[in-house]
Amino acid sequence: MIVEVKGILAENAVISTFSGAIAQSIVLSLLNNPGLHGMRPKPFTVWPLVVDGKPLWDRGIVNSGALLELRVAFFDRALGEEFFSIMASTRRFLLFKWEVVIDTISAREVRLTSSSSSAFRVEFLSPTRFETPPYVKRPAPVYDVTPRPLNLFKSAVKTAMRLGLVDARWARRFLRWAYASVGVVDFGCRRRCVVSVRLSGGRRLRGFVGWALYRAFETSMLEDMRRVLSVAEAFGVGSNRPLGLGAVRITPLQ
Repeated sequence: MIVEVKGILAENAVISTFSGAIAQSIVLSLLNNPGLHGMRPKPFTVWPLVVDGKPLWDRGIVNSGALLELRVAFFDRALGEEFFSIMASTRRFLLFKWEVVIDTISAREVRLTSSSSSAFRVEFLSPTRFETPPYVKRPAPVYDVTPRPLNLFKSAVKTAMRLGLVDARWARRFLRWAYASVGVVDFGCRRRCVVSVRLSGGRRLRGFVGWALYRAFETSMLEDMRRVLSVAEAFGVGSNRPLGLGAVRITPLQ
């Protein structure tokens, strides 16, 4: 279940940490459930805050009157309905000490759309990174920040399995197909391809931002591919999605 809240900021606000972490904090504060703070993995993912149509990362001033969007995807429908009910009744929330007056609030189920298009574009709206499998013992996680097709699809399939949409046998078959059939045909970035964002306490997270074009060169599982991409767009891809990393927008191409 995806809940999107749009509101108007009442006063100027200063953002000095990654806004995805701020979005997570807002959700946890409103749900007011102590058990959610230490839960791993979190039962929801967030986008970074979107201000006047543009994702905000970790530095900036948000002017009074700006349209601020909070987007949350819940794995647990009941939790999503609870969050929607809270937002609908309060009609406001706090961005630190600054009040945001809710303009519109909407909720929708994740739609598994199908498409016959063999090409698609992914826009990485926030830093995205993928943890590599721990084939050997290591003291800390190792991340791949490249937008490889297998990174994208492995993350999305893992989410689909968590939602109960696919089973392990289907997942293995689909990932074999994706590995053999889907390639990156172009990618780019506005400035730097890999950026870091700062969390409170000074910790930094790095990931890929930009866009990539993909094409399937064998078409036997195109409709399945599009359904998996629907999950990716709804819940994001990669690591640290409850903190706002891995937010993506996906567009089918002709």
